[in-house]
Amino acid sequence: MRTLLIDGDILVVSTGAALETETDWGDDVWTLTCDVGEVKKTIMATIARMERDLEADASVITLSKGNVFRHDIYPAYKAGRSRKPVGTAEVKRWLIEEKGAKFKPGIEADDVMGILSTNPRLIKGEKIICSADKDMKTIPGLLYQNGDVIEISQEEADKNWLFQTLTGDTTDGYPGCPGLGPVTAWAALSENLGCEQFTHEFKRGPRKGETELQWRPVVMATQWEAVVSQFIAAGLTFDDALLQARLARILRNDDYDHVKKEPILWTPTL
Repeated sequence: MRTLLIDGDILVVSTGAALETETDWGDDVWTLTCDVGEVKKTIMATIARMERDLEADASVITLSKGNVFRHDIYPAYKAGRSRKPVGTAEVKRWLIEEKGAKFKPGIEADDVMGILSTNPRLIKGEKIICSADKDMKTIPGLLYQNGDVIEISQEEADKNWLFQTLTGDTTDGYPGCPGLGPVTAWAALSENLGCEQFTHEFKRGPRKGETELQWRPVVMATQWEAVVSQFIAAGLTFDDALLQARLARILRNDDYDHVKKEPILWTPTL
């Protein structure tokens, strides 16, 4: 049994945007319209093609609606997103009410895919996440992206998640660690490199004999400790690092309380 976990947010928005039509009525009057019926038909045809290409037995569409827990802990989350295509709300309603798409209040489509993919009981057999979103590389398991099915190990998923923590995500509107680029962030995680403060004494030049506090790289015990020290070296705090980690973390099964139906915010183990 093979089931596809399909990112409905991306599918709805990309299909709707492709099928929008601008009409010029003259006198500088323009309207933007969309044949929502055509959007629905195209979406279902796309899913059928994916099932055929990946030899899947079934698929589950996941969707987001309204504010999620990330807005609660960081109000600027996704504040810069552009408008959705015409008819987006109707298409999502139709998918949920008539096509069985999965939606959970307070979490995103990405989180639903992450939970379903890592829960051993909800869906039996093999599961493949289908999404173009780089965030889904933070979930261990199978991922269909750019025409290929890749397997992401637990170690790779954790490293990708902490990489997002350090670099942030301009699309989602959270900054990560200031001044830390992707090359430096990846190297830090690959070698558990953090920062420690030391007293530097100038040996020559006009400041000879003076001292100042500087930072130097040091190997830490864990990747998380390396991440925290990078934030502290940037003039921030442990709590700043924890906030970015929680924003970057796509929920896995253990990050969701199925009884209370709410996320469990990630907390580092001591």
